Amino acid sequence: MNSTKRIFILLAIALIALSSMSFAAAMQIYGGAFSTNGGLDDLTYASVDVGREYGGDSVIIQIWYSRDGSILNNGNLVPITVTHDGYANVRSADAYSLFPDHAKVNIYNTNHNLLASKEVYLSPSAGIQTFGYGDYDHSYI
Repeated sequence: MNSTKRIFILLAIALIALSSMSFAAAMQIYGGAFSTNGGLDDLTYASVDVGREYGGDSVIIQIWYSRDGSILNNGNLVPITVTHDGYANVRSADAYSLFPDHAKVNIYNTNHNLLASKEVYLSPSAGIQTFGYGDYDHSYI
């Protein structure tokens, strides 16, 4: 086999391998805030900072809440538009009988490809709790 043919075959194999890989965008979850309000029958609100460069983008957010290792919700996939200042804001569909002590945030594109994921540990109490790298605007929550 000549070297040109070998190179062609290797390139074809490399292209096949690359086409089977899924590439996630460079989206990150920088931080944000959760609010569990004052009572166990209140909804939980989340404001997640993904960066201003995603302002206006359509995404799907999913947040799994848990307490002591037990899942509190069914992880609904909620389509939203990222705010102009880079926040994905969402409220829980249901109230929980316990305050969550953990949240797993997943953000997908509209084709359901995972763009970013973050585990957040919470204090199981009422109030606003922030996480990440900034002093976050809590106007949504």
